[in-house]
Amino acid sequence: MQKVQSEINKKAWTYRAYEWWEKRSGTPKDTAEDMKSNPQKYLRKHLGYLGDVKGKRVAVLLGSSGRKAIPLALIGASVTVVDISEENQRYALEVAKEAGVEIEYIVSDVFEIDIGKFIHSYDVVYLEGGILHYFADLDSFARIVYDLLKTGGRLVLNDFHPIRKFIQYTEDQGIEIKGDYFDSRLFEGAVAYKSMFPLSEQSEFPDCLLRFWNMGEIISSVAACGLVIEQLTEEPRADGNHFLPGSFTLVANKFIVQK
Repeated sequence: MQKVQSEINKKAWTYRAYEWWEKRSGTPKDTAEDMKSNPQKYLRKHLGYLGDVKGKRVAVLLGSSGRKAIPLALIGASVTVVDISEENQRYALEVAKEAGVEIEYIVSDVFEIDIGKFIHSYDVVYLEGGILHYFADLDSFARIVYDLLKTGGRLVLNDFHPIRKFIQYTEDQGIEIKGDYFDSRLFEGAVAYKSMFPLSEQSEFPDCLLRFWNMGEIISSVAACGLVIEQLTEEPRADGNHFLPGSFTLVANKFIVQK
């Protein structure tokens, strides 16, 4: 099922993604200039979790347009991106060139990378902003993260809070429960940027296939692979409903190499 999900999501994220990044962020030159002026802005509060990355190897999985990878390179990290979309790669490499930095960008399903080539290679594995729902097999994904990390390495995972999809608040209706928090099925869902295009064009966009994990499943998968969880921080929504969780950041460390 993971392979089928990856193929569907690759098709979705290869459709007009470069065009979307230009709509959202500007030309690669414009984006690069902004990143160079203040790379820390793009990393936000995650810098506190990442620590000093200068001279360190960082893997950004599902790194998309390079929005995190390029600022990391600008502050001295050696960065590898793994992402399934050639459109994302094209934009990221053009921005990196304009910014005067190099990043390694591997277009691949994370499950199909040559793990032997990269095993125990990275000081940090970093995932940010809506990643986990693209995986039907979270245990295997966590094991890949473990294998990528050096002993002493760190996972920094920021993602949408699992409850976010199931609780909605409006002043008229109050809190409304939507769906089943424990539902383990795969769901069809729009690619993240579809709604930003004219309504007349939206029917042409391929859908993604998504799995919404609950917090217990996420923590259990990270712990089961051998990583030691250091911190789990829940953050409020950014849409004004600050009394509801919107995202979370999980930090875990690799202290031994399991045989």
